[in-house]
Amino acid sequence: MKKKIVITLWFSLVILIIAFMGLVYTQNQQERARLAEEARIEAEKEAQEREKEKEEEEAEALKLAEEGKAEEYTFKDLEVTYFAKDKAIVRENPYDVAEILGTLSLDQRVSIVGQCNETDYYKIKINGDYGYVSPDDVSEEYIDIPLPSASGVPSATKDILFIGNSITLYPATADWWGSGWGCGATAPEKDYVHQTVAAKGYNSYDYMSLRSWEFSATRNYELDDLDKYISKYQYGTIVIELGENVKGHEEHFKEDFADMIRYIKQYNPNARIVILDNFWKYDSIIKTKKAVASEMGCTYVSLSDIQGVSSYQLKQGDQYTAADGTVYTIGSFLAGHPNDAGFEAIAQRLIAAL
Repeated sequence: MKKKIVITLWFSLVILIIAFMGLVYTQNQQERARLAEEARIEAEKEAQEREKEKEEEEAEALKLAEEGKAEEYTFKDLEVTYFAKDKAIVRENPYDVAEILGTLSLDQRVSIVGQCNETDYYKIKINGDYGYVSPDDVSEEYIDIPLPSASGVPSATKDILFIGNSITLYPATADWWGSGWGCGATAPEKDYVHQTVAAKGYNSYDYMSLRSWEFSATRNYELDDLDKYISKYQYGTIVIELGENVKGHEEHFKEDFADMIRYIKQYNPNARIVILDNFWKYDSIIKTKKAVASEMGCTYVSLSDIQGVSSYQLKQGDQYTAADGTVYTIGSFLAGHPNDAGFEAIAQRLIAAL
């Protein structure tokens, strides 16, 4: 009996020792984990503090640069025009970390008035103010914008397509009485498109505005507006009436005009392309249009005998009473557009050429 009690006591003692050792081990593990977590938190805190210090140093450096460094820069005067590359960055001061004022569009005309002697940055004049661009962001030469890709020659046919500006098609506005025909004509049948169609007996025709192309610095990006016509129909004749709004936007006009004709020919290789002269007399633009027509094998229809003739134009201050009784006073936008006599004169010369 006594022996059994001794064995039991020894067994219990062993169990207690094992339990104690397990407890000590667990406590040691927890302590190590606690210490490791504290070390991790401390390291993270130190890293955050270092990052904050770095950001503060960079902010202070930028502030100093913005406030004082720009005054140290010197410039040599320039008077040149370059073209912007894609997303050219305009900065407030002539160095890489200066505040960004905006970006320029591809081939936007850039008037350069100086170059920084210390950083090579160009000083430009834009929107009546000054900014700075990296020399890597501008080009002395116009950058060719590739033509949109064509998907094939359509099989369906139509007689004629007219591509033009407001003289070909202008939407309804508060400024005039029309609703989607040649701006200035008193009725659709009075504009040059509908007179030409009626005189030639065309059974199928389309007319559309590509006015935005005239103003654009990236004209080839506007050409896909033609797709809903030239990608669906093979036209016998395509008349292009564009150029009146190019004045002041003549950079690379010749290249862009030729590219338009090339793009049309991708879809309509057999169409006769007719270039209609300007209604307003802009000699440089007309000279370019004639040159492109000759080089590209297009028919050119002259309007030289009616250009600038006041009897063919709407006059500012004149009034027109529409069929519904509304009285319109010719404003600065409508003034100069063809009146009914002007549209008839345009149509006569186009019909004779066709």
